[in-house]
Amino acid sequence: MSDTPGAGAVLDDRPELRDATAAVLAVDDEQDGWTFDDIPIDSGQFGELVSAGIVEKDGDEYRVADPDAVRAALDGKSGVGSDSESGTALGDALRFDFDARATGLLVAALAVVFVARTYVIGSIYRGDDIVLSSNDPYYYRYHVEQVAANAGGAADFGALSVIPDVVTNGEPLTIATLWWVASLFGGSKAVIGHVLAWYPVVSALVTGVLLYLLAVRVSSDRRVGLASVLFLAFIPGHAFRTSLGFADHHAFDYPWLGLTALALVVALTTATSRTSLRRPQPWIAAVGIGVGIAGQVLAWEAGPLLVLPVCLVVLGQTLLDGSNDRSALVRNAPVLAGVSLGAILAWSVHTVTGWQTALVASTPALLTLGTVVVIATAEAARRFGGTARQLAVVDLGLGIVTILVFRFGFTEQWATFDRRLDTLFRSDAIAETYGLFSADAFGFLFLLGLTLFLALPAMVWGIDLARNDRSGWLVASSYAWVLLALSVIQARFVGELAPFLALFAGLAFVWAASWVDLARPVLTTGDSDLRDVLVPDSRAVASLVVLFLLFGALGMVQVPVKTSQVLVEDGTYDAATAIEADAADRGLEYPENYVLSRWGQNRVYNYFVNGESRSYGYARQNYGPFVAATDPDEAHNRISGRVGYVVTTEMELEEPSTMYARLHQHFGSQNGDVDGLARYRLLFTSGDGSHKAFAVVPGGEIRGTAAPNSTVSVVTTVGVSDREVDYERQTTADRNGEFTVTVANPGTYTVTTDSGSETTVEVTERTVYDGGNVTIE
Repeated sequence: MSDTPGAGAVLDDRPELRDATAAVLAVDDEQDGWTFDDIPIDSGQFGELVSAGIVEKDGDEYRVADPDAVRAALDGKSGVGSDSESGTALGDALRFDFDARATGLLVAALAVVFVARTYVIGSIYRGDDIVLSSNDPYYYRYHVEQVAANAGGAADFGALSVIPDVVTNGEPLTIATLWWVASLFGGSKAVIGHVLAWYPVVSALVTGVLLYLLAVRVSSDRRVGLASVLFLAFIPGHAFRTSLGFADHHAFDYPWLGLTALALVVALTTATSRTSLRRPQPWIAAVGIGVGIAGQVLAWEAGPLLVLPVCLVVLGQTLLDGSNDRSALVRNAPVLAGVSLGAILAWSVHTVTGWQTALVASTPALLTLGTVVVIATAEAARRFGGTARQLAVVDLGLGIVTILVFRFGFTEQWATFDRRLDTLFRSDAIAETYGLFSADAFGFLFLLGLTLFLALPAMVWGIDLARNDRSGWLVASSYAWVLLALSVIQARFVGELAPFLALFAGLAFVWAASWVDLARPVLTTGDSDLRDVLVPDSRAVASLVVLFLLFGALGMVQVPVKTSQVLVEDGTYDAATAIEADAADRGLEYPENYVLSRWGQNRVYNYFVNGESRSYGYARQNYGPFVAATDPDEAHNRISGRVGYVVTTEMELEEPSTMYARLHQHFGSQNGDVDGLARYRLLFTSGDGSHKAFAVVPGGEIRGTAAPNSTVSVVTTVGVSDREVDYERQTTADRNGEFTVTVANPGTYTVTTDSGSETTVEVTERTVYDGGNVTIE
């Protein structure tokens, strides 16, 4: 007697058998009798279905004992029309059942991520100022403040119209989201500073949760998920980009990437049969795919590059379907729905707001078209008996034809694409544009620690797992390898690579622990049975810590090193505040108070002094020629009427007559045969002398008489930043004995001539700033 009337109870008790049951039922609906080789489940699941009475033997073949009862059991748990059941179904799909031990350990791992990102809080919060890290975050701060200044509240989306084209075609969703979140808390400059400072940390935590869910989903092993999060905590290239205060656009990209990958895995592993498509999980995942893809494209103009793994996933999945003689449409239907939703969302937002160029906004639509073609090709190959190898050849041919049609049929769009491609392969003075293994880059060891060496063998293993019809590993491998390739081209993609590298590092770590008998073997199956976390004894814990340190110690060391490199130095901040105080006392407004500095720090100075941190273009073009100039008049003419202040820092310019040597090394004072400078008042010098700030002033004239053709020296002591420096200028009296010398610093000057006469004269601050003069009687 069959036990199938109890199928509902069996599936209630064993929800992990639902996918396998649905897959077997789909085959049973199509065939009157079948064998184990006809069904897409493993032998362990099949044995459980037989022992549960859901499947029974019929001669040399098998059949579902009571198809109607099984179908009713599956439909009864579909969750359609029930919010609570849909939530449970989604929880099952994500493999996150809030087990107390696993959840507690996840919180602990996320706490490690949090500490590794926020320990620099003292460098970000300095008195009343929020000092964001590095230079580019002040670009985003500027634009968010501009939107907030024009907005009447969080619902005033019309304020986004002030965003210039460079932003709407760059990172519009990033700016819009940061403004909207800040506006929920009042939208003041202080609130905007807090939001920009903390959003990278929130991104790291969200990415950590998504990574955990992804790792557990593909491996069926919570230990892999926890290890992955811990490795993510100490990948330097991700840590400094998500550190407190580093409000660049990269941190905003990571959650969209993680959401898309996780949704792809859920979609492909739950859409196993026609019956499974009546359940909510694949379609909830489709929504995640659509939102994730649209978010990536709208968040960054290079977002289409982050969609490339989706192409590889669809292509790989259709080849797996062809190898296993099953319909590619069934397994990929939610993915197709997801990319279609992404196309609709991206293009709709582009049409309404003008965000992104048409080429970027149409990327999801092109992905949708490609997905349709690939699925249709796979279905045609299956119908006509084609092999997976033949299908791969056809796909390759279609790809070549598509590129040729694009190249010669859409010449204008190709030109735009070609320019974008040149940008990807460019290499300039910006460190993140160097390749991961370039000698000019930070160094892959400094960006990834030993995680890359640990993860690479597992990434190769992941390809083999994907070839064995493991869709989860197909997704993880596609993202890992594509993002590694992009990182090899430009190191800026290391942050995007990091979560997937951490996943494979977590897999390798658990495998290594099991190999030395510190843990049970890793599963890697992606099946429904989860391998739980057991608390080992103290000796095993100590051994696991040592093993983790073996692979993670370099990353632990490099995280603070890399993070410290993007922090604003004390000298930079102190110089900025000194300049800001001087500009406020003088009542200067932009551009009178523009600060000229190295371009890599220019936005920092100008944000604190005048709030105009939109661009460093002027500094990048003019600072180098200015400090390298040997003619003071030529140097001043270059910046006259445009620059109010100059900041110098350490450089390798040995020529003593350069403006750099005169200012940075000698404070504008006479140095041997090299004349002193008349138009640069010393405002600030850091304790170690690495940063010096000067106000560009007309200078005050000292006039007097001396012996004809005699040398006249004027010297004063300048008190600045708790130290005193000498400032000297020299001139020669004319044939009538008259002389005029311009000085940049106020003070009491001692005037001497080579005949030995000596007198003093007072030059006031107003005289220096207004271009006045004093006469020696």
